[in-house]
Amino acid sequence: MGGYRRLGGIKSTDVAIVLYMVITALFMVIFGGFQNETFLPLAIRVVVLLLIWVICFCDTKWDNGITRFIHLLYPVLLLSYFYGETDVLNNYIFSSYLDPIVYKWDQWIFGFQPCIEFSIYFPKLWFSELLYFGYFSYYLLTIGISLIFYFFKPRLAEKVIFLIITSFLTYYILFVVFPVAGPQYYLAFPLNEVPDSGIFSRMVKLIQYYGEHPTGAFPSSHVGMVVIFLYLSFKYFRWAFFIILPLFVLIILATVYIKAHYAIDVIVGLLSAPIVYFISNSLYPIFEKKLKMYS
Repeated sequence: MGGYRRLGGIKSTDVAIVLYMVITALFMVIFGGFQNETFLPLAIRVVVLLLIWVICFCDTKWDNGITRFIHLLYPVLLLSYFYGETDVLNNYIFSSYLDPIVYKWDQWIFGFQPCIEFSIYFPKLWFSELLYFGYFSYYLLTIGISLIFYFFKPRLAEKVIFLIITSFLTYYILFVVFPVAGPQYYLAFPLNEVPDSGIFSRMVKLIQYYGEHPTGAFPSSHVGMVVIFLYLSFKYFRWAFFIILPLFVLIILATVYIKAHYAIDVIVGLLSAPIVYFISNSLYPIFEKKLKMYS
């Protein structure tokens, strides 16, 4: 599947993850020092590095379907942790969240607050549940796109997963340097909530309760990453593109409706997607060339 054997079975995605961990570790040490707050993230990095080494070793030694599957897909499982960790990292440069600034941008552009007015003017439970369904689908798209390429275009899977992971990590860096919590954390109750409308609203709220953090609102990586998914699916799996497209529309609406994002987050998410993809796509041949040199 890889096309050639690399030193220690290392893949470009391994390098991207290790590089991200090193950069963010240096960021923590420089701005936060060796404190209790930074000890756990640094210790987790050591554990993850060891796990990556074990995965690379096993993939080289046994080189079977199971080891290849784990090696390609383990980075997707790390995304949730790295996202949550930005809530710690984003307090080093700025002492407080920048929501007041983004809130004013929305007011200046629209003359009102879409994240407040949207759910007020469309209170129907069926509409709310439809948007919650769209928002929930986002959680399945990352692993879904990765699996589609793994099973149906295995020779492209390694590159595509690299593009996905590196794009996510690029957004995480943006969240660290420009911390915005989002309306659900910034607005006061009851303006920060949408009433339960059904099973999907409860599922999303449960995921948000355990997995969401006051971080990552600007720009909307939900929107940006789905743009990238749409591009990849349009290029290689046209049938998947037509499945994702209506979900994309729902996700755009849902991010503001359920108060996860300000409207400007969505706009910048759309505009940032091509730039983020360009960065990831440019890094891939660089990483591949370096790995070939030492293989």
